[in-house]
Amino acid sequence: MIDKSDTANRRPPGSANLPGNDGLVRLLLNSTGEGIYGIDLEGKCTFANPACLRLLGFESDTELLGRNMHQLVHHTRPDGEPYPEKECRIYRAFREGKGTHVDDEVMWRADGSSFPTEYWSYPMERDGELVGCVLAFVDISERRRQEQLLAEQAATLAEVARFPEMNPGPVLRVDLDGTVLMDNPAARDVFDSEILGQSWRAVCPGIDETAWRDILEAKEAVVLERKLSGRDYLFTHRRDFEANLVFVFGTDVTEQKRAEQALREADELVRLLLNSTGEGIYGVDLQGNCTFANPACAKLLGFETVDELLGKQMHELVHHTRPNGEPYPVEECQIYRAFREGRGTHVDDEVMFCSDGKPFPAEYWSYPVERDGALVGCVVTFVDITERRRVEEEVRQTEKMAALGKLSAGLAHELNNPAAAAQRASGQLAEGLDELQAATVELTRAGIEPGAWDTVIEWAREDRGRADGSFDLSALEASDREEEVIGWLEEHGVEEAWTMASTLVNAGIRKDDLDAIAAGLPSAPLGAVVLWLCRSITVQELAGVVARSTKNISDLVNVVKSYSYMDQAPLQYVDIHAGLEDTLTILGHKLKRGIKILRRYDRDLPRVQVQGSELNQVWTNLIDNAIGAMGERGTITIKTYRDNEHLMVEIADDGPGIPEKIRPRIFDPFFTTKAVGEGTGLGLDVARRIVTTRCGGQIDFSSQPGATVFRVRLPVQTASTQDN
Repeated sequence: MIDKSDTANRRPPGSANLPGNDGLVRLLLNSTGEGIYGIDLEGKCTFANPACLRLLGFESDTELLGRNMHQLVHHTRPDGEPYPEKECRIYRAFREGKGTHVDDEVMWRADGSSFPTEYWSYPMERDGELVGCVLAFVDISERRRQEQLLAEQAATLAEVARFPEMNPGPVLRVDLDGTVLMDNPAARDVFDSEILGQSWRAVCPGIDETAWRDILEAKEAVVLERKLSGRDYLFTHRRDFEANLVFVFGTDVTEQKRAEQALREADELVRLLLNSTGEGIYGVDLQGNCTFANPACAKLLGFETVDELLGKQMHELVHHTRPNGEPYPVEECQIYRAFREGRGTHVDDEVMFCSDGKPFPAEYWSYPVERDGALVGCVVTFVDITERRRVEEEVRQTEKMAALGKLSAGLAHELNNPAAAAQRASGQLAEGLDELQAATVELTRAGIEPGAWDTVIEWAREDRGRADGSFDLSALEASDREEEVIGWLEEHGVEEAWTMASTLVNAGIRKDDLDAIAAGLPSAPLGAVVLWLCRSITVQELAGVVARSTKNISDLVNVVKSYSYMDQAPLQYVDIHAGLEDTLTILGHKLKRGIKILRRYDRDLPRVQVQGSELNQVWTNLIDNAIGAMGERGTITIKTYRDNEHLMVEIADDGPGIPEKIRPRIFDPFFTTKAVGEGTGLGLDVARRIVTTRCGGQIDFSSQPGATVFRVRLPVQTASTQDN
């Protein structure tokens, strides 16, 4: 007799009612060769996998869902007799609450043909109540064919024994002592020699006294499996009690064994992958109660077994609080949108809670589950993204440092000019004050009357007012005026007239003004008066340079504070135009090299509630990329407008465009077309993250030679919301 391992309690390879959305799980479930379907307590189909459809000859699961499966595919016994539904052993799973294993029945295909099947039926429970059963089955036609072949061979062995030379397999006739009395050519081929007269117990491995006694006493055939020369054989021993002989018939089952082993290994691989996948998967019904969970789900949530989750309200158990610590009402839960709105949900900015109460950031996908055309719940696949969040934070910090480098470079360049001017003017101012003091002493010594000082000071004030005005003189006009002034001064005996002419002309003083000065101070030394005026004008000009330079420095500092939102709340309502202008100021040193800025602003746009400094980082990255793409020569057009409930910002350049082959990767982290050391490859990735994740908006682009446009879409906050 053939020894068979007990398979009555073996679980089927498929895992019923596990409609996980993870790609690996779907691939494994969809590619498993075993048919799997579920039925409710009325025997109606609730789900079926692709293998079930293929084995039963149906095109779509809609042909099965809601149908009575016994009447459809299990209505007749193997002998052709009707199979009453009340006697169906599949239903034993929920009638008796235990698993059933059957391998001697048939199932019927859609075309009316039947096939022998082996199936396992197990009860399904929900909230502690039986709701039906799940059945896994396989087509055992090939196995039955092999068994039938063996049976036919055994039935005709006696006849074949009369003609052993014609048998393709080993055939031997052995006496009761085990001596081989006859062998055929196939037997001699198997054993590589003629075994006539030898002891069969010695020739065939593993036949000891006990085994030989069992063969001699058995009323039926005894089958032994042995390996010879690397191949597997079944040797069937049949005792002929009338002739007191034992007939041995051998069959090579090597290929069959290999096929069975391959099938077992494939089934084991499927089970291994399903049980070892790292993604947590669980299902909930319309009340939010857990209907199933895989081992990874229990592990990620800190539970010892899956049974601790079944029947529990999953939102209250693991999803009850928002990331900011506020309660998360179940009616607002994004997971349940799957069956509230009948569509899938993808979320990566929430947390789940372990059994010990500790939260972890999670990314999850939730999809609706239907049964008989009606929503019955949803299935959730989730992963712990703690490590990803850590890496993302490092990426953000890296990009912030890169942006800080750009800010520092631009700020240093913009501050250098006014700072240098102020430093240079302050140094010259000290010298000018000394010269003014010396001119004052000289004028006093020259005998200027005390009352004349008021007139001189008033002229100096008027000349300073003139100097603050605009004198756009060409080089030729300035030269002509200087010649005119020099001539006047020399006519009136003023020494070193050429050293003072330029200062007087720059202050707007002409020949008529000098005539007025001479007429107003007839008794004063004219040369000393003019020298004092020149020294006073020079000091005032230098003081003006210092004042203007320090004001420019102060303005730049204010721009930086506005750009970075220093001393302001991080989340606030901001004017995007102010942020764009601050960014252009910061990058001004690059724009001055040959970049033209066209502004097409809609100044009536409302403010938006965002992280102001982060949004400025988006503008910086986009504008800086545009500058680099154009080779620092070209035109950047910045356009703002409203599109229904969104605020739009378009930043366009007339550079060569983005090559088509790299467009799909343009937002990938660390992707850059710049030379090593010139870019981090994080600019657009960080911009995308800020716009989508932090601001709840969208960013996209279009590109062709001469026209690359990046579009940022931000949700508009209403005025009432702003006031609140």
